[in-house]
Amino acid sequence: MKKYIYSLTLFTPQLTVLHKFVVFNMKKYLIFLCLCIVSLSNNILAINVTAYFSYSTFTTPSKGSYVETYLSVIGNSLKFVKNSKGKYQGAVDVAVGFTQNGAIKAAQKYTLNSPELDDTINGFPNFIDQQRYFLPNGTYQMEVSISDKNKPGEKPFKGNMAIVVDFPSDRMGMSSVQLLESYTKAETASTLTKSGYDLTPYVSTLYTENIKKIKFYAEMYNAKKIIGEGQKILISYYLESNDTKVKLEDYSLFSKQMTNDVNILLAEFNIESLPTGNYNLVVEVRDQINKIEAREKCFIQRVNKPAAFSFDDLKSLNVSTTFVSFYKSIDTLAYYIRSLRPISSQSEVQYSENQLKGKELILMQQYFYNFWRSRNPSTPETAWLDYYQEVQKVNNEFGTFGKKGFDTDRGRVYLQYGPPDVRTKYDTEANVIPYEIWLYYSLHDKTMDLENPDNKQSNKKFVFYDPDLVSNRFSLIHSDARGEINNYRWNLLIHKTNSNSTNLDDPTVPDNFGGNSNENYNNPK
Repeated sequence: MKKYIYSLTLFTPQLTVLHKFVVFNMKKYLIFLCLCIVSLSNNILAINVTAYFSYSTFTTPSKGSYVETYLSVIGNSLKFVKNSKGKYQGAVDVAVGFTQNGAIKAAQKYTLNSPELDDTINGFPNFIDQQRYFLPNGTYQMEVSISDKNKPGEKPFKGNMAIVVDFPSDRMGMSSVQLLESYTKAETASTLTKSGYDLTPYVSTLYTENIKKIKFYAEMYNAKKIIGEGQKILISYYLESNDTKVKLEDYSLFSKQMTNDVNILLAEFNIESLPTGNYNLVVEVRDQINKIEAREKCFIQRVNKPAAFSFDDLKSLNVSTTFVSFYKSIDTLAYYIRSLRPISSQSEVQYSENQLKGKELILMQQYFYNFWRSRNPSTPETAWLDYYQEVQKVNNEFGTFGKKGFDTDRGRVYLQYGPPDVRTKYDTEANVIPYEIWLYYSLHDKTMDLENPDNKQSNKKFVFYDPDLVSNRFSLIHSDARGEINNYRWNLLIHKTNSNSTNLDDPTVPDNFGGNSNENYNNPK
């Protein structure tokens, strides 16, 4: 993979300067970012200078291979000044060079001007530039320099990366997958035009929640020469998990075409429901015997606030080819669904209690599959099996006569938040009911993932006690975590045998030989 580079200059409130240059293994993207923050008392002035740069490689039968570069400049990061027409305008000086073994093979310096503005009341527009550099097959070092033309004393931002141009004549090849902001039928040819369309590049790999579609373009070469004239090819395109490389079946489509000198794919995916995560956009070409002749990947990152829980489309799910099709026992499936309650959102709990009472097998299968698909779209079965191992642990550890472990307070907390970092049981203190204190250094509530994937808390405690003394059915009596029972008089409950306090505002515990509950709570070990 090619380099993904951030260049960052940060001025801290203490007016010291930190220069940081970080390189990530993501493909063909540069981000030039200058963040200046100056703090004076409670007033903070933040000025950002930001430009996004990426490239793709293509080839043509007549002119040969070329590198296409895309530059997107964030308008409000520039200094706008009046030009000779009396209009406000920003500008960036750009230098791009390609070297091979120390020799310059292509280079260009130019000034990119923003649109002209009558005034700056309504803000500053972003603007995009696209250039083409014809280069033969080979490996090159590309260097890029960008600076604000209206800030002549400011040091330019620079980045470099190794790129490969490789379009062999003796096998099929494929261009880069070019991400698009939009595409329209071309009325007249321009630098944005390919295959009869004007393609506006999307100069980023990040898709935030306000972006509903991924649009992209790719070219396939030599299909007619390698596979044969008049033959059929299948161009499939899909998303896969960047971590597991598992294809997401809900984001998988194909295009059937006849072989040509150049085959094109102009397509899009609806990603409204695509969860936050790292993915690869994959395009591959298969011949008539299903052999992969060419493949190209493009990394993307999705940041999405999951939609509110809805079952409007639940009954349309086809689960006949999924792992849940093997769960044909209604009683077993009902048990599995009941075990999900500790990690279910409130709407999921309500639906499972109200709509699944009829014990319709297909509906239960659809619900169960949708539950795990919404949490792990690439490997829902693995997510379930991992969770079920935890269910079996809590059943063995916390189960009591007539009650499964996941139905107990300790089992619910364990499944909802994970195993505690510190768990201590106190059952030898004189005149004190047996109790446990659990401490979580970092608390992540799994029931909140659908509504708030960033819901995290730090250093939270849970107190359980066993009023029956012999049942092992510990009840939660206090926690300082959000949404949990908070009882400032919990100490009195575990000292019930010798506490006669009637003052509801007084949580103190009488002196008691061997009683260390306050110390145990404040410093759990």
